[in-house]
Amino acid sequence: MANKTKKNPKVIAEIMEELATGSSIRSCLSPRNKKEDRPCWQSFRLWMAKDSNLRKEYEQAKTDGIEYLLSDATDTINEALENSKFKEKTDLGQTHLIKSFIDLTKWKSERLAPKTYMKKDSLQLMGSDSSPLVVKWDK
Repeated sequence: MANKTKKNPKVIAEIMEELATGSSIRSCLSPRNKKEDRPCWQSFRLWMAKDSNLRKEYEQAKTDGIEYLLSDATDTINEALENSKFKEKTDLGQTHLIKSFIDLTKWKSERLAPKTYMKKDSLQLMGSDSSPLVVKWDK
């Protein structure tokens, strides 16, 4: 059952700010977020369905959150590189954890903002009916 929280511009601004700093929508809404004024997912989704401006704000906040997560991944890499300079051997578990973190961040960015972050591989077909088919990959 949807939470009967009333639509509040201040609360929506707080949610958008949290999304823009890389938080998930689940962590911003109730019941995960214990703030009484936070809507549940069903209410928030209904608000977005009725309000196209809210949907645009949500999409922009998620895009900003991707930028934030990518910069966080870069900071994690740089920090791990700095720490590894002072060790004889780098911890393999930490290396795999960092790689997984970076892969997840890249995957999220490709799925949530494909116009900006999708791999740019494309297939191009050239030729006419009488000529042989030429396949060329552009990167």
